[in-house]
Parts: sequence; C-alpha cells; structure tokens
Amino acid sequence: MHDRLVAEDCDRCTSGTDPDVWGPDDVRSYTARQRKPGLEGSSADGVPGRFSWDGPAVPNV
Repeated sequence: MHDRLVAEDCDRCTSGTDPDVWGPDDVRSYTARQRKPGLEGSSADGVPGRFSWDGPAVPNV
C-alpha cells in the first residue's frame, strides 16, 4: 500500500518508519488518498474502507 500511496502522490510519511508496518504516517497518507475523490469528514479518516481500498488498485495478497 505504501508504494501505491507514493505513486498517487499521497505520501505523507515523515518519520522514516518501515513501509511494511501500518502506522500514523500511513494514516495521514491514506487520508490524503481518501480526499482525492472528494471524501471528507469521517469518510476520510485514514482507515481503509471498501470504496477507498478498491480505488488505488491494491493487489489482492
């Protein structure tokens, strides 16, 4: 997911944490991704949901 957020210009990582570990930087980055299609408020909370997860074409792993 980290690479996908970077590719979509939604990288908000500042702490240099492991890209394979979900943390506060990822929440900020994912919130930025959710806002791209116009989500706001509690819909853009940085927590992956069905609508926002399908949008960035995350591979099924």
